[in-house]
Amino acid sequence: MNAESPLLHMDKLTLSIHQTPILQDISLQLQAGQALGLIGESGSGKSMTALSIMQLLPRGSVQSGSIRFQGQALEAMSEAELCELRGSDIGMIFQEPMTALNPVKSIGEQVSESIRLHRGLSRDETQALTRQTLQRVGLPNAEFPLNRYPHELSGGQRQRVVIAIAIACQPRLLIADEPTTALDVTTQAGILELLKSLQQDEGLALMLISHDLAVVSNMADDVVVMRQGRVVEQGDLGAVFARPAHAYTRMLFEASALSTPGSAPRNLPSTQAAATPLLQVENLICEYPGRRTGLLSHAPAFRAVNRVSFDIRPGESVGLVGESGCGKSTLTRALLGLMHLQGGRIRLNGEEVSAAKVVSRAARRQMQVVFQDPYGSFNPRHRVGRLVSEPLHLLDTSAGRRNTKQRVARVLESVGLHADDADKFIHEFSGGQRQRIAIARSLIVQPSLIILDEAVSALDVSVRAQVLQLLDTLASEQGLAYLFISHDLSVVRRVSERVLVMQQGQIVEQGDTAVVFASPRHAYTRELLAATPQLRIASS
Repeated sequence: MNAESPLLHMDKLTLSIHQTPILQDISLQLQAGQALGLIGESGSGKSMTALSIMQLLPRGSVQSGSIRFQGQALEAMSEAELCELRGSDIGMIFQEPMTALNPVKSIGEQVSESIRLHRGLSRDETQALTRQTLQRVGLPNAEFPLNRYPHELSGGQRQRVVIAIAIACQPRLLIADEPTTALDVTTQAGILELLKSLQQDEGLALMLISHDLAVVSNMADDVVVMRQGRVVEQGDLGAVFARPAHAYTRMLFEASALSTPGSAPRNLPSTQAAATPLLQVENLICEYPGRRTGLLSHAPAFRAVNRVSFDIRPGESVGLVGESGCGKSTLTRALLGLMHLQGGRIRLNGEEVSAAKVVSRAARRQMQVVFQDPYGSFNPRHRVGRLVSEPLHLLDTSAGRRNTKQRVARVLESVGLHADDADKFIHEFSGGQRQRIAIARSLIVQPSLIILDEAVSALDVSVRAQVLQLLDTLASEQGLAYLFISHDLSVVRRVSERVLVMQQGQIVEQGDTAVVFASPRHAYTRELLAATPQLRIASS
């Protein structure tokens, strides 16, 4: 292979699975030391393109075209030859680290496995290189011994272990499939900085798959835009981002522009601004018991929420931001009455809400929740009609079968779905449609407050924009109040009138969203804003 030949050359790759077309005429090139961004919505074929390079395709796959790596045709290699290549010359970082890691093996075992298979080193040499690799990804042995298990680490730490496995044998090509989608902004910034330094230090080629255009704009040299299994646009990142030629690329940019004038926060009418708070949280304290340290002794309790106070007025949208582990989820559980309080109180419409008290149906009806993973929050064996109607048991009187069916039809139509979707199962819908169904379920009892826990973090930019617009419309039509919990500060800027910044169990800053984001007073808020990737577009 001469010096000018690309490290990876994909020529007219076409793929079908059980006769269903997945990829059509995909052609792209990647040079050594180059970073290539692969963008597009879910279902566009990004991950299947990566799996085609790894030759990790499902049964029933039929592939044509050519994939050449270092001049070798990957599709012509035997499985034994591919096993020598994977992990050695080509590494891959998968999107969900808990799925990619073996829960019953320590992190040391999982990193050393690749080294042992491909390097043929002694046990001591393998252990030394494993420690060195984990050190390079920010997991020093003093704090993260090799006998730690994945469940003992945070999401960002697990992702660093996955990166360590991928780079342990110093591959020439590293494929990163949505490596930071579910991470908070500071952890994301650390992972992206790590990938960038690895690319520069090792001279490896990086293929970054992401639906986040801001992340790609900060990492890639070239970009490939995919839609429905085809490449619709590709070229130098600066040129494509400054002057997108394809309508689909322009649509992705429009959907990513969450801070446009049209996305300004809603203004509360003066009657609402002066109204009695719908939700009052006063000096809230939540603790978890410490670990047992002996037969009769325990470590001190861990205080996850420490004297938190805030209000939400009727019709108001409030954002809550902070890193993983700051106490957001514990606070959410406390608000929903699923967490015992060690201090303080929560009032909804003047009624005290607590896991230690019997809360009236009326109060529970007033507050509903939409979770991050809509598929995981539904019973896949039930049809949508039954799933959406579940909260109706909170009503004082039975709705009746006919009335229930009418309610379900109305609420599905209010979120942009069809009444006959009630007869389908949840697996028949896309991710964005599932989230709409989750919102419909929260709306069916006509609540006053909806808690949205990372409700759009895993959605494509276009689907995310649709869901956010839907929430705006519902708020205007029904006067809903929102508590929007997210690690994505651009989303919080888009949807909230006020923002709460949480660190180590405390609210360190709160106020008008525009004011806090423009002139943050607390150092932690400034750190979050600095870590948020900005969409960089070269001037034309």
